[in-house]
Amino acid sequence: MNLDTLTVLYASGLVVTAAGTSFVISSIFRRDDEVARLWGLGFISGMLATIAYAAWGYSPELWWITGIGNAALVFAMGAMWAGSRAYNAARPLLLVAMIVATIVFAAVVIHGPEGGEWAGAPVMYIAIAGFTAATAVETMRGQLRRRVYARILSVVFLAISAYYLARTVVYFVAGESSVAFLSYFGTVNTTLLNIGFLTVASISFSVLQSERIPDYAREKTSDRSTIAGVASRTLFEQQAQDWLRRAHRADDSLTLAIFEVENLDQMNIALGSEYGERAIQTVGWFTRDNVPTASIVGRLSPRRFAVITPSPAVGEPRDVAERVMTAIAENPIDEIEGVRALAAFGVATTADAGYDFADLARSAAAGLNQDV
Repeated sequence: MNLDTLTVLYASGLVVTAAGTSFVISSIFRRDDEVARLWGLGFISGMLATIAYAAWGYSPELWWITGIGNAALVFAMGAMWAGSRAYNAARPLLLVAMIVATIVFAAVVIHGPEGGEWAGAPVMYIAIAGFTAATAVETMRGQLRRRVYARILSVVFLAISAYYLARTVVYFVAGESSVAFLSYFGTVNTTLLNIGFLTVASISFSVLQSERIPDYAREKTSDRSTIAGVASRTLFEQQAQDWLRRAHRADDSLTLAIFEVENLDQMNIALGSEYGERAIQTVGWFTRDNVPTASIVGRLSPRRFAVITPSPAVGEPRDVAERVMTAIAENPIDEIEGVRALAAFGVATTADAGYDFADLARSAAAGLNQDV
């Protein structure tokens, strides 16, 4: 059965709109979650791209609308990359996606109505290949590398990147009118590939987002700490910002260390949520009791603690975190079960990351993703 281009474009619009709408609706209740906003923005851009292409398929004289479609599709990939970076506690860099999408749109406008349906195509192909490859890398590191559906996305994004790289090569070598290009990399085949990609992506991103809900919900609804000597997130951030302001004025160096319990889910499943809560409390005690006296200890989320302290005059800033890690590793949660908490840590100093709390916290959280 041969499918004409217009039918495929309309079918793509229906599938992408359905998948995108489903994801966006699931994100509505998490409007203050940066990851949900960025991924949702990506799906909205994907829907805009399909609408633009469908409009062009119906009225080819609207040559400029392909520029909108190309730019929207590139921006969709860029937003997914930015959301994945945010998931891993890195700076999203959404501005990069905006700049690249603008260049892609300009590549069509420069050719004008004489450019034809492939005007600016190579620029779009390279941009998509770059963003999908970068997203694949992002899903294989940090917090995402622990998620099964992130591995699925890694494979999918790598496949899309390889496809668009091959499409670029064939475009330049054989030409857009060649049998090889039209048979394997034409509009119909590419649109069908995009339908499959968006379907898998919507499912995978929805699952990844839902896996963040338990920690995210408790982090946002709870503003008190049940561990003596450990401040709530709000109080910790207020005190840390005050310390940073005064340290900046005095040109003193501060260290921020972040600790995350990695096996909390396994303990909850194997031994029950009460045991998991006891494990978190124990880690909070170890953190509080093994840092310098002149420190602030806070609980940022159900499984994450933070310490801000003056940088040591002798030794390395990471020495502060390693004392806590040693205490966690050497002491079981209780003597009967003998189970120990597994934790990771990240460290950042004002000497490297500056005195802005958000930048300092982002730098320390990024250290959680590294083997230490």
